[in-house]
Amino acid sequence: MFNIGNFLNKFSKKIQTLELDIENVLRVIEDKTGLKISLNNIEIKNNTVYIQASPAIKNKIFIFKQGIIDEINKNLQVKIIDIR
Repeated sequence: MFNIGNFLNKFSKKIQTLELDIENVLRVIEDKTGLKISLNNIEIKNNTVYIQASPAIKNKIFIFKQGIIDEINKNLQVKIIDIR
């Protein structure tokens, strides 16, 4: 018989992993730039970090873009290729 609990548990683990990845990306951005960004303003899709913030914040992040990407890929399990 199909166990819906196991099925939903798989999605729960994926969501928790994604939230942990986003928190780690936020930590790296804060370490590199000194900026604090809300958890709701970052999304990871197709190995790309999408940031919704003011142009001034985005500009500062883009100045440190390569360093942020390198740090994320070095220390975290996610593989990030771009920040937008």
